[in-house]
Amino acid sequence: MAAGLVLFTACSDDETTTVPNSGGGQTELSGSITEDVTLKAGQTYTLNGQYIVEEGATLHIEPGVRIVSVYDDVVDYILVKQGARIDAQGTAAQPIVMTSEQQQPGAWGGIHICGRAHTNAEGGTGSSEIGGAAYGGNDDSDNSGTLRYVRVEYTGYAFDEEHEANGISFYGVGSGTTVDHCQAYRGSDDGFEFFGGSVNISDMVVTDCSDDSFDWTEGWNGTATNLIATQADEETLGYACDCLIEADNNENDFNATPVSNPTINNAIFVGNGAAGNGVHLRRGTHVSMNDVQIYGKGDALHVESSQTGDALPGHLKDVRISGQVLSDGESTYTNEQFLADGNLNNQANPYASFSDILDQCPWAAGWTLTGEASADALADGSTLQGEISADVTLGAGRTYYLSGQYIVRQGATLHIEPGVTLIARYDDLVDYILIEQGAKIDAQGTADQPIVMTSERTEAGAWGGIHICGRAHTNAEGGTGYSEIGNSPYGGNVEDDNSGTLRYIRLEYTGFAFDEEHEANGISFYGVGSGTTVDHCQAYQGSDDGFEFFGGSVNVSNMVVVDCSDDSFDWTEGWNGTATDLMAYQQTQDILGYDCDCLIEADNNGNDNAATPVSHPVLSRLLLVGNNSAEQARGVRLREGTQVSMDQATICGKDMPLTVETTGTENALKDGTSTLTGITISAPLDSAEGIYTNDDFLAAEGNTVDASMQRPTLAEAIASCAWIEGSWVRSE
Repeated sequence: MAAGLVLFTACSDDETTTVPNSGGGQTELSGSITEDVTLKAGQTYTLNGQYIVEEGATLHIEPGVRIVSVYDDVVDYILVKQGARIDAQGTAAQPIVMTSEQQQPGAWGGIHICGRAHTNAEGGTGSSEIGGAAYGGNDDSDNSGTLRYVRVEYTGYAFDEEHEANGISFYGVGSGTTVDHCQAYRGSDDGFEFFGGSVNISDMVVTDCSDDSFDWTEGWNGTATNLIATQADEETLGYACDCLIEADNNENDFNATPVSNPTINNAIFVGNGAAGNGVHLRRGTHVSMNDVQIYGKGDALHVESSQTGDALPGHLKDVRISGQVLSDGESTYTNEQFLADGNLNNQANPYASFSDILDQCPWAAGWTLTGEASADALADGSTLQGEISADVTLGAGRTYYLSGQYIVRQGATLHIEPGVTLIARYDDLVDYILIEQGAKIDAQGTADQPIVMTSERTEAGAWGGIHICGRAHTNAEGGTGYSEIGNSPYGGNVEDDNSGTLRYIRLEYTGFAFDEEHEANGISFYGVGSGTTVDHCQAYQGSDDGFEFFGGSVNVSNMVVVDCSDDSFDWTEGWNGTATDLMAYQQTQDILGYDCDCLIEADNNGNDNAATPVSHPVLSRLLLVGNNSAEQARGVRLREGTQVSMDQATICGKDMPLTVETTGTENALKDGTSTLTGITISAPLDSAEGIYTNDDFLAAEGNTVDASMQRPTLAEAIASCAWIEGSWVRSE
């Protein structure tokens, strides 16, 4: 897998102010900034009150940043003034997420951007509804920055009856501004609203906003390409939703110029099945629509005012609606004119779910929340604590909090649907999930909607990870044991025991140290049986091991460990499953602030090297990259009687990439009970006992020592693993 990888180092000078996030807390954003500020990739920040970017300053937000508004008596919002910029560039794999501690619509005030492009408000200028900032002018190419792969959740705070905050409000924003791949999720006002301006947008999604999904007024005339708006029904949401588009020119002067006249290309709008308007064109607005679908409202397309109706013929092309065009008494636009332009009415909604829409709009996959959760799922924002003795479901796309232990008792199953985010609280409680013998975890994400388990404290060792106890074998004394965390029994003779499914899961910042002898891994497998399904899981920046196996026969595949401070993979007590397609990577101590130990540490039994059943996993297709740490640092360490069959592996980045220790381990390699084949290492094998030597290693089929091997970057390592696809792997 590492063929063709080269050493690459990149350095840059960041002249902006970086908002730190160290010492375990979330850095607070509040007040005003008058110089450039950078929010660093992958970090979490809290928003407390107004955060204003003043003229001349730029707020840089790197991929994976999470901004959480505080749930208190202060109104939280971000305001970018004229002459200031926001440079928020996430990625599909690492979107920028702006949300709230209070996981419900109307929790906070969203983003407000004021530019110098036109508005047809009286006098050609105006003041933003939130913050009272000036906007408008005559610079239609004005640049207020970049918004890319940004998701805003639970916006819409009501300042009063006339002033509610949208997801993102664009006030006189110019065409020099870049806006694409943004989602407004479950706000209590509009998703995106445009007050004049010429900004162009693309790849935009609005989900379950209670007022309008898209709204324009005051002369907006940009283009909008690739739009999605969906509304769940009131019974599901607990609130109703208004229009999919509400479009005005100017409510005080329908003839005001410049006239609102955007162009909408390629859009799917699906309402909540209620009466009311879908796309509501009124108050003198003009518009051009091409390839637009509008379903799920009593009046899918509603036209008001003569100025709007007179301008529509010839400007709606390939528009499909459910029902008839409805016009009020002042509009001249008729259903016959709509059909004469080649459009279609009375069309059935072909989309049964958001997944069906994604099939048509792959650009929206991975970084969006769908809002589609099972009917019996726990409410969004619920806290997990204590224990469960009956099945519990965490709903797709929802956010939950973990506070203290969460134990799944025998007979119960914890179901976790795609796109769930689980956040361990930063408090005085130790947070972990424990699956007892006879219980199950059914956690099935997808490549583009992984299940993410993380912490408010975004540093290694913040929380206690997952612990699964099964009924398969362990060679611990007596054939049974107790989990290091939770003291739960494990072990037995049910080799095909089924503890559930773990698929497309990312665990971040695990490794809480209970004491010197008990640190929590990302996932700990205690006597877990082969009936359990484990694939596509990542452990990211934990302070103990990524994945550790205490006996058992569970098979794993497509596993990634990045920057765990102890061992990436660890086994003991007789594990004999298979592991296919593994990748481990360790960045250097100067980057991480901590060192990393082995890429694999492998034992049979530390107290009895000959204990049976003997550890003997079968490993294939591995890429293991160390951190170029101190002399005699070990990469793969085979010891304490373990056996192994390993084929097709590349191991580099450690002074001693492959070491063998103890007579039991070396004898098994020497006599062929264990095998190492197709393996390339960056320095000679080291033998502690001198039984299985580097010459023996080189004599085996396909093994080589390549001292010239260059350590790849993390991006290069990920790119070399073709099985890493989608957004489930975090790389920075």
